Amino acid sequence: PESSLTAVFGIHAVETCILERPNQIAKLYFTQEITSGPLFNCMKECRRLRLSYQVVPPAKLDTVARTDKHQGVVALCMAKAYSEAEALMPVLDKRDPLPVLVIPASIEDPRNLGSIIRTCAGFGVDGILLERNGSVTLTGSVAKTAAGMLEYMPVYKPRNLENIVDTCLQKGFGVVGASERATLRLHEVDFCKPVVIVLGGEDRGIPPYLRRKCTQLVGIPLAPPTPSLNVSVAAAIFLYECSRQRNAKNQ
Repeated sequence: PESSLTAVFGIHAVETCILERPNQIAKLYFTQEITSGPLFNCMKECRRLRLSYQVVPPAKLDTVARTDKHQGVVALCMAKAYSEAEALMPVLDKRDPLPVLVIPASIEDPRNLGSIIRTCAGFGVDGILLERNGSVTLTGSVAKTAAGMLEYMPVYKPRNLENIVDTCLQKGFGVVGASERATLRLHEVDFCKPVVIVLGGEDRGIPPYLRRKCTQLVGIPLAPPTPSLNVSVAAAIFLYECSRQRNAKNQ
């Protein structure tokens, strides 16, 4: 694990961590030898809270904890907690200025996420929404690439991202997905309304469950033979166009 993630081990310490600061947990590891008892109950609680966990051989736990005195469970915790989902609700009703949210889905490279965070801070984005699983966590590499902007950007990891997007749709947000195969171009999209910008991961693109929520799929025209742009570069272009349209309307 990265040095920025603190290993918490021992059943009582991990249970306390889950109870008091679940938003700081990046991932949990349980021994394969679980059959019942406190460890099994702890795993069930992780499943209920949708915390990311993995069942691994005892030797793997020794490596993660850097000790064999882990009692069969290790939690990797971040220095910065995710913002509480409840704090997002007032943002969805804000109208001056109009809210902008960004969903970088399935991002695996921490440097890409860090760059996206810095760009979002630069363009006044109201919040970044991450998937519960399948996306990089707020590690040291993310913070380093964000170059100090992580502290200023609310990053949420809601239990049910689909429900949040549905709420945005009900409140009149446009949900704009970036897709290299889309024929609709950025300048043809109206960003002068509340908007969620959805970006796809390096390898998988936008997951199907989020793609279905998009009200528009938009492409960036590129000269051949370039098929697509790095996701952090695409984020900057989308946010610049959003900012350009809104500034032009306010002049």
